[in-house]
Order: sequence, then C-alpha cells, then structure tokens
Amino acid sequence: MKMTRLYPLALGGLLLPAIANAQTSQQDESTLVVTASKQSSRSASANNVSFTVVSAPELSDAGVTASDKLPKVLPGLNIENSGNMLFSTISLRGVSSAQDFYNPAVTLYVDGVPQLSTNTIQALTDVQSVELLRGPQGTLYGKSAQGGIINIVTRQPDNTPRGYIEGGVSSRDSYRSKLNLSGPIQDGLLYGSVTLLRQVDDGDMINPATGSDDLGGTRASIGNVKLRLAPDDQPWEIGFAASRECTRATQDAYVGWNDIKGRKLSISDGLPDPYMRRCTDSQTLSGKYTTDDWVFNLISAWQQQHYSRTFPSGSLIVNMPQRWNQDVQELRAATLGDARTVDMVFGLYRQNTREQMQATYDMPTMRYLTSAGYTTAETLAAYSDLTWHLTDRFDIGGGVRFSHDKSSTQYHGSMRGNPFGDQGKSNDDQVLGQ
Repeated sequence: MKMTRLYPLALGGLLLPAIANAQTSQQDESTLVVTASKQSSRSASANNVSFTVVSAPELSDAGVTASDKLPKVLPGLNIENSGNMLFSTISLRGVSSAQDFYNPAVTLYVDGVPQLSTNTIQALTDVQSVELLRGPQGTLYGKSAQGGIINIVTRQPDNTPRGYIEGGVSSRDSYRSKLNLSGPIQDGLLYGSVTLLRQVDDGDMINPATGSDDLGGTRASIGNVKLRLAPDDQPWEIGFAASRECTRATQDAYVGWNDIKGRKLSISDGLPDPYMRRCTDSQTLSGKYTTDDWVFNLISAWQQQHYSRTFPSGSLIVNMPQRWNQDVQELRAATLGDARTVDMVFGLYRQNTREQMQATYDMPTMRYLTSAGYTTAETLAAYSDLTWHLTDRFDIGGGVRFSHDKSSTQYHGSMRGNPFGDQGKSNDDQVLGQ
C-alpha cells in the first residue's frame, strides 16, 4: 500500500491555532530508547534481554499498518488469525499460543497496557515505535508473558504543534486514510491530540450462493483522544487516553481442502455471507512522578469489547456474540540514572477480566444447539528485578514474581432439546524466579 503524508497540515481552531507558523522539532531517529524494559539501561536484565525496536519510518516503509503485519519487521515473530481476527495465533522463537487463543504466549501492549486477547490484531494509529522483548518477562511486567512482549508506543502530545494527513490505496479496492492533530492546549501545562483512522482491507474469497467475491476482509474505523497534564518544572505528569475502534469483517470464510485455489466457500446452497462486527472502547489514566533517583508510574486502564459474529458452516448458520470487560491497575517503581551500585524495579499488578458468550447453531428446519457461558478471572501479582553492579564489567542480577490467580466459569444450553451445563472454580499461587 502506497502512503502519502502531508506535513505539517494547516488546520486552525482545533488544538493547533498556530500550526502554520510552528517549527518542526528535530529528532535523532538513530537513537531509540527501549521503554518496554521498564528498568535502567545498566541493569543486568536489560542487557541480557533480546529485544528489537522498530521506528515509525521503518514501519511505514515496510507497509505495516496493523499488528498482524509486524512480522515483516520483527524477526522470529509470527502472527496469524485462526479464521478471523478475534483469535490470533502468535509464536516467537518456538513458543506458540496455537492451543490457547485466550492466553497468548506473547502479550500485546499499547503504551504499557495489556490488550484483550481478542484485540491482539488491531490497526496501528499514531505509532512512535514498536518494541519486541523476547523471552519470559514476568519479573518486569505485571501480566506474565512466557514468550515475550510486543509494546506499541504511541506519540504523546507536547509543546510542538503537529498535524498530518496520511492516505494510501492498494488492490481489491482497499485503502487507508488518517488524520492526526497534536499540540499544546495551554503552553507549559496541558497538551492534547486527536487521531482518526479509516482502514479497509477487502478479501478475495467467493460465496457462490450470493455472488460476493470480496469476503475475508476487514473495514476498521478508529478514533483516539489524548490529554497530557505536564506543568513545566514539575516532577509529575498525568495522562488520559480514550479510544473507540469498530471493525466490520467478512471473515470465518472457510474453503474445502480440495479447492483452496478456487477461493470458494464450502457451504450449502442459499446460506448467507459471514459477518462480524467488533467494537472496543479503551480508557487509560496514567501518572508519573520522577525524583533524582527513582521514577514512579501508576496506570489504571479499562477495556470494553462486544462483537457479533455470524457465519455459515456446512449446512448450519452459527451465531456467536460475546462481551468482554477488562480492568488493569499497575504501580511500579524503578531506579533512575546510571551512577548507581544497585538498580531495582518493584511492581504491584491487578487484572480482572469478565467474559459473556452466547452461541446458537441453526439448521434450515430447526435450532440444533444453543448455549451461554460466563467466565471471570483475576490476577494479583507482585514482582521485582534487582541488579548489583560489582564492577564496570561484572554484574549480578535476578528477579522474582509472586502471583495469585483465580477464575470461575459456568455454562448451560441444550442440544436438540436435551439440556446440559456445568460450573467450576479454580485458583493458583505461583512463585517465579529469574
């Protein structure tokens, strides 16, 4: 997809009253700071972690416009959807989540906030960089990740007024358009940004019953607003971000093994096209306080997601709507500066997730199956990482994580009029070391 950017964009009256006269800030794009490691650059863990950082220009040059295209620029990473964008299969250096869609081995973060597993595949908005940390990160992140961490870092508004329009087109009538405005609302105190994105990626699969020949694609609309309260000459700042994403898709389109190249759906005559609509609302409240030796971060984030999902399967029509709610709180303290004998990270973490699912399987003459399920899960964790710099060339480092997990689930339904159902609870305590 070819992209065209107009920068700066002279639009008056919204956040950027003086954008036409603003000077473009100069940045050294060859210097990249890994924010995902959450620790001093001198700590042993930071030096021993295998990581890759990709800048915004590199993402643009490679045509990376969504998270499932990140393998283009992140070696060893593989992201595929399992028939639709809700359930992704992620693998990194042999560690895979192919058997567990709801707890991927590699966790996706956006600005330090873990995303719902059903929101792993998402469009990229105003990205500054993407960071990949390989290997277990349980002593540095509240949400333990066995395979690694992908952290998408977005641009934060500051004193420099900015604005751009970005657009591009590709085959099968696909296109992408984006508008971004960012700058000071009150100089030296309050900053804001707005991003609007429309992204269409049509597919090429065929439903012979309806004549549709663009199935398998997605159409996403995203809006994002940020506010940053950061008074000059003060050691603290507070941020708030809110976004809404709605994506319509014609996925869950399946073909027979003997007709993969034909791209025709393997369904009975007269069945409709597959359809899915996912809407996700996200809110994040963050705070940071910096001293000469420490930096303290507090994040509280919420996500609400609901999706409708209908698709033909053989002679059946399947309808599977779901609702997700997740809230996350994390408090972290890390040492700051290079002239230290000991570097440390301490953190407390809480995550609560609630899921509600319904499903119906309809035959032409009867309802074959109906079911409903409810699941809750909560994680409480404390983690720490410490590095002792014995000499200029020799360090000793280690970390520990304590976590308590509990979950409950219940389901009920009927198959051909025969009822079924069950419920259960579980909890687990773990201690992990590094």
